[in-house]
Amino acid sequence: MSFSSFVEQPLRTAWTVGGEVRETLFWACTSGAARAVVLMIPGSPGVADFYIDFCSAVHAQFAEHMDIVCVSHLGHTRFHDNHGTVHHAGQTHSLADQLANLLVVFDEIDAEYRRLDPPPQMLLCAHSVGCYFAQRLVELRPDRIDRVFGLFPAIDRIADTPRGRQLAPLFRPALRWVASGTVDVLRWLLPTGAICALAATADSLDRHSARLVVEKFLHGPCVHSVLAMAADELRVIGDLDENLYRTHGHKFVLYYGADDGWVPDACRRRMLDINTQVRVVSCERGISHAFVSVHSADMADIVVAMLAEQLAGTGCQPTHSGD
Repeated sequence: MSFSSFVEQPLRTAWTVGGEVRETLFWACTSGAARAVVLMIPGSPGVADFYIDFCSAVHAQFAEHMDIVCVSHLGHTRFHDNHGTVHHAGQTHSLADQLANLLVVFDEIDAEYRRLDPPPQMLLCAHSVGCYFAQRLVELRPDRIDRVFGLFPAIDRIADTPRGRQLAPLFRPALRWVASGTVDVLRWLLPTGAICALAATADSLDRHSARLVVEKFLHGPCVHSVLAMAADELRVIGDLDENLYRTHGHKFVLYYGADDGWVPDACRRRMLDINTQVRVVSCERGISHAFVSVHSADMADIVVAMLAEQLAGTGCQPTHSGD
């Protein structure tokens, strides 16, 4: 039994990797001998804390032999490092910047676990635009990644989706500065509690998620960074990468929602048309694209079942089966 059995998880740290400080959460297996490692790649706004309930529920089912690592996007969250220094966006990071550093994150994790005998399976779990990063990692490290579990994958012509068309004006440079400046003015004028109450009026946020938004993300530099990367997403994420999925489609399990403004059903149909190897799962539970705010437990049940199938025969199996 490892020390992780006695402390509350996830463990929280500021990890300096590739010259950048990453806000990092870590769920460690209780045996000290991982047979599977999951790198959780968030969707926008890229705040690791939003995934605590989801990752904790998944980890609880595989606690003896699974480690989970979740990293926030660079510059998208305000956090303290291990010396108490506050970090937030010092610059904006493009999709390419984020990917380059995430590749170093993966390589460092992979190098550490590759020393084990036998080495554990290396798995990616990605949400929304995180699935774009996951597919690029597979392209760059195809021999090191065993499986990708992509949840609500925003990887196909997102500028042409209903939500992409609706929000595109907000991502323009002038409006990015207006939005981030307005956030800073509100933080100066209003107490945190009042801002949390305002955030909680959003349909997609419960009270806990609203507080996370205010404490971790709702700061001018972070808002500007998120909106700048969102503009980059609309520009860069175009046609589905047919070559990638024809070559490596067997590595992907993709979960598509119903009535998803970022990933309409046409995206699921295009994936099936070009990739006969992929496993596509269609949501039958009414789980929303932003599942981390209200549907973490339901999504965890589904992913636990997927992981159980993937890890059959490894000795890393759930305490009880997911649905």
